[in-house]
Amino acid sequence: MIDRSPPYVVTATRIGRTDLGPGTAVVDDDAIFVVHSGAEQRPVRVPLSRIDSIAVDDGTLLLCLHDGAELALVMDAATQLSDELGLRCRTIPEMTHALRALGSRRGHHGRQGGRAAGADEQRRFFGPLLEARRRALALTSLNAMAAFDPNLLAQAISAALRSFAAGRYANDPPARRALEAELVDLCEPLLDVLSGLSAAADEVRTAPGDLRRWRRWAAGLRSTFETADRVWLSLDAALDATPFDS
Repeated sequence: MIDRSPPYVVTATRIGRTDLGPGTAVVDDDAIFVVHSGAEQRPVRVPLSRIDSIAVDDGTLLLCLHDGAELALVMDAATQLSDELGLRCRTIPEMTHALRALGSRRGHHGRQGGRAAGADEQRRFFGPLLEARRRALALTSLNAMAAFDPNLLAQAISAALRSFAAGRYANDPPARRALEAELVDLCEPLLDVLSGLSAAADEVRTAPGDLRRWRRWAAGLRSTFETADRVWLSLDAALDATPFDS
């Protein structure tokens, strides 16, 4: 069932220089609809994915679209409808369904001869990302972005790598440092993606109404999880080849 917003009264609708008159606007998960009072006017439907930016100017909601057109809705509730659209356009993408390693036997060497600690180490590696995702899903719009703090995620993942090395070479500092350096090298693609995610988040904060920036951040977030999935397969093999101290 489509979750629709309540109707918003629009006193005037303009597409470019064309005035379509008053009507009613409704938003669902995929599009905004504007139904006009005149029976001869066809409803205007704009997919949310076509909206590049949202702004409010003196009681007018301005929507800039992919093709360069501008939809202007003059209304008393311009700010409320802007907030509604922002919530629906800035959704956290699905990030885990396509991952191969997370939660799988392949992801922690469940085959015969694999290490017993593999499943626990996988949970510790992915834990910071999954916890950030859990927090983000409980928040709304731009607040959800703050749950994925790239610096905190990088620190937590680096701490997990140190703990993996320490668990194997608690009494052999040189070997521990060598393994930690190897794991950090394997994890470098993920740390690079997190750095890019930080830059994308900064761009969103400077222009929150620019949905193109939000979509670049969301794509970076999806890439973060996909990169973590690939990195774990490399880490898993390296850890599987490194015995624990007896």
